[in-house]
Amino acid sequence: MANLLIRSLIIYISVIIATRIMGKRQIGELNPHELVITILVSQTATLPLQDNNMSLANMFIPLLLFVSFEIIASALSMKSIHFRNAVEGKPIFIIKNGRLDEGQLKRLRFTVDDLIDSLRQKDAFDISEVQDAVIETNGSISVLKKAEASPVTPQQLRLSVDENSTPIAIVIDGKPVCEYFGKDKMKQSEIELIMQNENKKQEDILLLTIDDNGNTYLIPKRSKAK
Repeated sequence: MANLLIRSLIIYISVIIATRIMGKRQIGELNPHELVITILVSQTATLPLQDNNMSLANMFIPLLLFVSFEIIASALSMKSIHFRNAVEGKPIFIIKNGRLDEGQLKRLRFTVDDLIDSLRQKDAFDISEVQDAVIETNGSISVLKKAEASPVTPQQLRLSVDENSTPIAIVIDGKPVCEYFGKDKMKQSEIELIMQNENKKQEDILLLTIDDNGNTYLIPKRSKAK
């Protein structure tokens, strides 16, 4: 039993490391060669668990090879557009200038229902409002709405607005977070000062964020909320 637990832990850590090396991607965002490597890595990692007599080397060597293949393929894709097109394919317009391309739908084996469903997920509930729609190499869809169906922007109205910035979490579940996104750091004393200005105790806060403009947003814990 102990041997199985140790082997499981080693395999678990190895797969995490391999996945981190290959980069952060969600399943739906994987290109074909990335999806193949992901499947092969997961299948290879389970082999030593199915046979306790199998050496872990029989898992590590293929795992290293698969990760190496992924890194090499990614490097070649960055260097050669022809290789990238051959491995990943090209984006395809299925709606261009407001006109639906039935030929491309058939080529992609997309039904009209598939298209309408994908458009809804991009907040395009009316296909007549779509100017362009592109099927990306990972299978997702990108949508450009017609100008008359697009929201008016401050630039079009010639208005001056402050630049947006990404809020950074500084308290999560009652615990201060001095570092977020890997490089943005804040001193503990600065976090305490912000909590004082919000008139909240640390243990009463579910989430507290702050952006570059100093704007804060606080969500109290429900059990502590009045």
